[in-house]
Order: sequence, then structure tokens, then C-alpha cells
Amino acid sequence: MHILITVIISLALAFHGLRKKSLAKSGALGAFLVGIITLSNDQLAFTVVLLVFYFTGSRLTKYKAERKKKLGEAYQEGGQRTAMQVACNALTGTIICIIHQYYYGGQLKCLLDDHGSRLLFWMYIGHYSTCNGDTRIIDVLEPQNYGSEKLLFCLYQHLMQVPPGTNGGVSPLGLLASVLGGFIIGASAVISIYFADGCNRLYIELIPVASIAGLIGSIIDSILGATVQISLYSEKSRMISNSKTEETKLVSGYDLLDNNQVNFVSSLTTALLIGFVADYIIG
Repeated sequence: MHILITVIISLALAFHGLRKKSLAKSGALGAFLVGIITLSNDQLAFTVVLLVFYFTGSRLTKYKAERKKKLGEAYQEGGQRTAMQVACNALTGTIICIIHQYYYGGQLKCLLDDHGSRLLFWMYIGHYSTCNGDTRIIDVLEPQNYGSEKLLFCLYQHLMQVPPGTNGGVSPLGLLASVLGGFIIGASAVISIYFADGCNRLYIELIPVASIAGLIGSIIDSILGATVQISLYSEKSRMISNSKTEETKLVSGYDLLDNNQVNFVSSLTTALLIGFVADYIIG
């Protein structure tokens, strides 16, 4: 019965993404596989966190879509995430889920009862807090004109104003949105662990850890985006462009990683950092 429910929910997620145009066909397949693996974990908190990330992410992707079209030439309706994009945003969390099920599947009533299980879940929270706290939400949350964002870090070691949508561009509201994204992940984990996984207390500490993870993850993402990911500005379209032409000029960065790779590295780094730091401080 558990396997049947897992397959049904995973298929529902994939078809939901296709219908809402937040997933391409390859992305829907990737989401189905992530769903199968995550929902197979005996601890419901892993599934709840994934579902909260998926549905909040889908909503934000479609929010103010008309404005997003004006920020970058690579915009696609609804997001249209491919399998590669799904993998870069979910691979770390999915691997953590597999490891946890292998070592602790069917053994724990509460996933925070064991030290190793807690460490893995801290990492899981760090990963999805980073993904849910992506600072690109800033592009649609506040009115901006050319030059209103600032790079958190650049090769010249100072802040600089850049066009909205520039890789690595941040603002106070964007950082606050990252904290909120992590907060949502932490709150969902606390509720699911207490009510669904049968733990004997509310692990409120998950909320500040997840909130901090959202902030740290967005900072790491911004640093990478401002340095190892190239941003070009098209004078003709007045948009951030991924194509080098005579009409584009360099805004920041080197062409070493693309956006998917930056997302993967930032979420993996934050997962490891948050996992071990939280384990050391909280236990």
C-alpha cells in the first residue's frame, strides 16, 4: 500500500508540474523520480519538506510572470524546469534521503532520536532551505530600475550596482526573502516531526537553523553568481542575456558555471555547512 501511495503522489506531482507549465517533460520525469525516492523514506518529514518546497517554489516561479519576462531573455513561461534543473535543485536532498533510509529505515520512531539521523536531517534542512530561499525572488518583490541591485561580492572587492536579474545581485529585501524561505522549510519540518513522526516535543530549533540556512545559502549563491557565472546585458533588449553578441556588455563574472551548477554547488555547500555546524552546536 505504501508503494502504491508513493507512486500515485509522485505521478500527481509530475502531472501537476506539466499542467502548470512549471516543469518540462524531462523535468516531470525527474520530479517523479525524486518523489518516488523521497516518499519511500519511512520518516514523513522528508516528504513534507519536499512538498512544501515544490509547491512554494511553483507559486513563486509563476508570481508576476510578466515582470520576469522583462528581466532576462532566458525566461520561459511557468519556469519549464528541465531534468537538469530538477537534479541541480534536488540531487543533494535526494541522496541524503537515500542514505538516511539505508541506515535508519524502519529503525526510528522519531528521526531526531539518533545522532547520525539528526546530522543527515540537518543537512536535508540546509539543502532545501537554500533552494527555497533563492534570492531571485527579489526580482519580483520590489520595484526596480536599471542599476538598483547590488552585487554582494565582485572581483573588485566592492559593491557595485547592476541591472535587475543579474546573477549574484542582492538587496535587503532579497536577503529577507531568503530568510523567509528557510523559515517556511523549518516550520514545516517542526510540524511534521511533531504530529506525523511522533516525536515527544516540538523541535523549535529547526526554525532558526533553517532560516539561517536560507540566508547563508543565498549569500553563497550570490557570491558564486557574481564571480564564476557570467552576466551580460543587452542594450537592444535591455535585459540580462546569456548570449555574447556585439550588443551585449559584461556586467560581472567569468563564464565558468551556469545557473544550474551554481544552484547545485550552493545548496550542497550549505547542506554540509549547516549540517555539521548545527550538529556541533545543538547536537
